[in-house]
Amino acid sequence: MIHLLEHCRIAPPPDSVEDKSIPLTFFDMPWLYFPSMKVLFFYEFSHPKAYFVDTIIPRLKHSLSLTLKHFFPLSGNLIFLTDGSMPEIRYKDGDSVSLTFSECISDLYFHHLSGNHQRTDNDFQSFTASTNSTPFVVPILSIRVTLFPNSAGLCIGLTHHHVASDANTFLRFVRSWASINKLGGDATITENPSILPFYDRSFVKDPIWIRSKFWSHFGDIKSEAFQPPPRRTNTVLATFILGRAEVQRLKKLVIPQIPKKSHVSAFTVVCGYVWSCMVKARARNGEEIFENGSEHLVFSADCRTLLDPPIPTTYFGNCIICFIVTIKSRELIQEDGFIVAAKLIGEAIQERVLKNKEGILKSAEKWVEDLKSLNRSRMVAVSGSPRFDAYDMDFGFGRPKKFEAVSPREVDSFSIFGCKDNKEDFELGLHLPKANMDAFADIFTNGIKPHSCL
Repeated sequence: MIHLLEHCRIAPPPDSVEDKSIPLTFFDMPWLYFPSMKVLFFYEFSHPKAYFVDTIIPRLKHSLSLTLKHFFPLSGNLIFLTDGSMPEIRYKDGDSVSLTFSECISDLYFHHLSGNHQRTDNDFQSFTASTNSTPFVVPILSIRVTLFPNSAGLCIGLTHHHVASDANTFLRFVRSWASINKLGGDATITENPSILPFYDRSFVKDPIWIRSKFWSHFGDIKSEAFQPPPRRTNTVLATFILGRAEVQRLKKLVIPQIPKKSHVSAFTVVCGYVWSCMVKARARNGEEIFENGSEHLVFSADCRTLLDPPIPTTYFGNCIICFIVTIKSRELIQEDGFIVAAKLIGEAIQERVLKNKEGILKSAEKWVEDLKSLNRSRMVAVSGSPRFDAYDMDFGFGRPKKFEAVSPREVDSFSIFGCKDNKEDFELGLHLPKANMDAFADIFTNGIKPHSCL
């Protein structure tokens, strides 16, 4: 199905970056053994293969090199040191990113993969980039670009190790690469300091040695012996859209039911609604929902501007805090379950961000232990943010037709981003077992109909 056109390695321009080692902060450490993030950008592309090979491939290679000059850690590797000390991200002259160009033999696959309907994990595997890791050297980034025949389109797939940076940083990199490719040079970055990555990790304060506490946990895991969790079978991905009018209707149902000063936002009601629909789907499919069982929602938030003192929004690395919301299963599957869920999500945000006089890093040293204590079969993970514009990535052939996060998941999950055509609408990417996805689609769709009482 896939034919190789070219494989190469792309480095920053010669002598443009000095050798550097970047220490991991306590924000990075929890992602040390986390599966790599895999994202796909699908673009409509009406040019023939010859134009792709003769023009697009050289342009993408050149623009990637220029971009890596500014985002040089992505060219480097995560290094596990043999003396047992903390790993680090290291860039040395000559380090490079694996870049593969390939061709799919079927144009029908483009329309299938870039739709909103159900697709299997295996459908996407040939379009994601792979990394060649060793027990002590792990590449940060690899890229695959695939052309579909008959002027159907192309796909840019990126595989990125989360330990190097969060979605904020990573999408800034993709956006910068797209801009440089479109404009033919990196002046847009070098002439605008507000875009340049900020690398000074001394701005991340760690007065209670959280980093060392995390390493005391992760350091017991030997990199050469670590095995990623097995891939779940019979899982599918599908995309659902919640329009602005539907979100406002959900908010109107929530606001009268909770205290006036509670935090109610589009994010809280969307997450509450999706979470409740996911648990109801499991119950509909015969999964036993215990009377006193608990359900857990895990999500994160960018905290660059919330630290004291705040750090620049262009800080390169991870800078997100974790939230865990727990609710009794029986409450979540009730008709008003989403209202209770939205209330608890809002309270978690309010207590941590809006009312916490001790700072947002209170109890941060317990993040890893708290996550390990959860029943993963009753856990839903949320990724992304409606503030991240995943569709603002124009390489010169227009905005993406579809963005897809296809990272492997141990647990049920959904991503949340702004929509391509209207940033006030929400694009929800769900990753569920096939039977649960079928039930979710029915519950989700009927629940947001104007006549529904939810």
